[in-house]
Amino acid sequence: MTTLLRLPYFRNPEELPAPLPTTSEILASNDIIKGIEAWATRKVVGVGEHFIVKYSPSNDQIEGENLLFLERNNLRGFAPRLYAMWKEADGTIFLVMERIRGDTLESLWPTLQESDKDRILAKTRAILIQIRATPHRGFFGSVNKSHMPHHLFYWPNYPAHISGPFTTEHALIQGLISKSRSNARDNGRHSYLADFFEEQLMRGLVVDGRAPVFTHSDLQRKNILVEEVKGAQDEKEFRVSLVDWESAGWYPVYWEYFAAFLSLKWNDDWCSKVVEVVDAWPAEAAMMKMIHQDLWL
Repeated sequence: MTTLLRLPYFRNPEELPAPLPTTSEILASNDIIKGIEAWATRKVVGVGEHFIVKYSPSNDQIEGENLLFLERNNLRGFAPRLYAMWKEADGTIFLVMERIRGDTLESLWPTLQESDKDRILAKTRAILIQIRATPHRGFFGSVNKSHMPHHLFYWPNYPAHISGPFTTEHALIQGLISKSRSNARDNGRHSYLADFFEEQLMRGLVVDGRAPVFTHSDLQRKNILVEEVKGAQDEKEFRVSLVDWESAGWYPVYWEYFAAFLSLKWNDDWCSKVVEVVDAWPAEAAMMKMIHQDLWL
């Protein structure tokens, strides 16, 4: 297993746009982007014009490692740079990231012309094609070869047979089936759904020898930032970025579509446009949604 990035991590000062914010400055920020509720323990705040900070006792440092992985593999220009990451004595992990300009595609969507949507979606697709072309490392899991980062694979202490990493698609799906059986056992019952998954869904989800692909794993409009810029001859153009990389890692080829499929609300044309961003795997998404409903809902 690859060693986790040793904390604290600080980028060289000459690479920073400004001095890093202190912990007290972060906690005092009123520019709350996520976690405004009084009960929220996970927050994302802006600090000045240069920094976005995500912090929580439940933060996983894998998001910071994913951002460094992208940068070190020359996958730049569409994800925030990681400037610093540290853990406080109470266990809270702070990620200080580049503040990317733009609005979420979710907020912009009702205002966009069809031609604007097409250009934005084409740019988003180009980003996904680029990351999916990254040579894989022979396993399904996180960039540090630890457990699968997606919430479906969570189990206390991350046992390898449920949480990974996995060497084959078969083992990955078997991990989800094992979680179903463990859930049922802990509730004093037999998982007939696990039997169904194993006997009837396995062959539809698994292709022997198929390689993993690097995947964002949370493709929603709220995670796509769009900034309008001037193109050639002062024509309107768009700069597109992706944020929230905490679930990214090595997954089956259909996983990006499945993750997007899970979030569809079916109340506007995004549900039909998403296939312009990522290739559709409707049968696999439908089967995986059954598994998701068993394991998470």
